[in-house]
Amino acid sequence: MPGRQAKHSDIASLSDPVQVWKRLRVGLKPACAYILSEDKTVAARPLPSRKARFRRERNESMSAVMSENAILHLANRAVVRLSGTDTESLLQRLVTIDMDALREGEARHGALLTPQGKIAMDFLICRDGGAVLFDLDQTIVASFIKKMTLYRMRSDVTIRESDERVGVAFTPDADPDALAVRDIRSEQLGWRLYGKGEGWQATDEQKSDYLARHIAAIVPQVGLDFTLEDAFPYDINMDFLGGLFFDKGCYVGQEVVSRMHHRGTARRRLVRIEADQPIPTGDAVIEAGGKPVGSIGAVLDKQALAVVRLDRVGEALREGELLTVKGIPVRIELPAYAYFSLDS
Repeated sequence: MPGRQAKHSDIASLSDPVQVWKRLRVGLKPACAYILSEDKTVAARPLPSRKARFRRERNESMSAVMSENAILHLANRAVVRLSGTDTESLLQRLVTIDMDALREGEARHGALLTPQGKIAMDFLICRDGGAVLFDLDQTIVASFIKKMTLYRMRSDVTIRESDERVGVAFTPDADPDALAVRDIRSEQLGWRLYGKGEGWQATDEQKSDYLARHIAAIVPQVGLDFTLEDAFPYDINMDFLGGLFFDKGCYVGQEVVSRMHHRGTARRRLVRIEADQPIPTGDAVIEAGGKPVGSIGAVLDKQALAVVRLDRVGEALREGELLTVKGIPVRIELPAYAYFSLDS
């Protein structure tokens, strides 16, 4: 019947995947996953709502190996502080964050963009009294300070690298001597801590647990899930994670990302993939019909993050093609916080 969405019972027994997708009409929007197996049969698997999946993932993470009082030291991160009467106006002209929306006690994921709209440098940004704190990958600290010094010109802005350590905890008072701010990208990522770092640890178990939280929450990490000066903010869902603003006035790269937003031309998105066996690491890609449709990022056993072309993945599934990583069939899960679909 034209215009009628197929019921789960209508399609669960169909063996022709093309007919399944014709009956569904709207791709993967129904609250049911349609999994194409190696023998070309299609199984219907009802899914919980995105809110329910988000709650489930959060609860699973909160029972993970890191206790509330444990603090993970992120040895690959460093801190740069900006202060002075012109700090707010300078940053408002440069970063993707709306400084007027940045509240005390929260950390947001922001970026400096290239003129072409790609991510030149990314960071977490927060307030500490009259200063603005940047939490960056250690490898870009010198370049960040150089770039900010260039933009500063004669403005009243002091830029200095801090000796504070960066940590993660799951209660704000894990270290009373440290600044604690909530990572607003996901409840699963807890609080970011900045301080002397006495007693903070970085065991393999802690690092594995934190990676699992990033994958479960579908929150990207530079160097694992994307490369600087190669990815657009949309590729890593910054617009859904509170790090990309369109109504704050002009900033470097704003014209390009705003045009992509209003025209709806963002096609690459960060998703989670799952498999029934360990997912290969390295420079692995997701393929459909022998053609690449996405690239693999962070991997932990049978789950990983990946940046995929939504339109190509949707088309491949409608044509009944398996999604594979080095021959291993994989399934795609969209983030609970976003509203894009595989029809995009």
